[in-house]
Amino acid sequence: MMKHGIRYGLVLACFVGVASAAEVNIAQTDFSERVINFAIFLAILWYLGAHRLKALLQARQAGISKRFDEVQSRISAAKKAKEQAQKQLDEARKKASDIIATAKKEAIVIAQRCEEQCSADIESLIKSNESLMAFEQRKAKVELVESVLKELFNSEAADIDTQEYVRILSKKVA
Repeated sequence: MMKHGIRYGLVLACFVGVASAAEVNIAQTDFSERVINFAIFLAILWYLGAHRLKALLQARQAGISKRFDEVQSRISAAKKAKEQAQKQLDEARKKASDIIATAKKEAIVIAQRCEEQCSADIESLIKSNESLMAFEQRKAKVELVESVLKELFNSEAADIDTQEYVRILSKKVA
């Protein structure tokens, strides 16, 4: 309070100094009374409104501080959310690359299995075909022998002994 009184006194002295520097006769004006009235008015105004003005300014300062804190907390929450989203994005990219690598490996394994299965199927078909050919050859030999024997038995020149039959059959089969 003493500080403010000194300030007001200095302001009043400045007014008096300005008035005297202008070489105006203060005695002919009511300047000094007006200055005193103004000083009293400021003192009353200060006395009555200083507490309210301080409370108003402090409430405004507290409100601004509160909003600033809220904004700071939102900013930090947004940063945390951004970091978390970035981590999730990195994890998703890593999982995607792992899935792609696994899929490529599985494709290679499946292709190898398919190739092995096809090779085994081809070998099986070849063996089956060979056995079928052998069977057909034996069947053809049997039919040939039967046809030769029927031909011999049905012909009139069938007066050949068994030794001759065996020799002819051996010759035809070979």
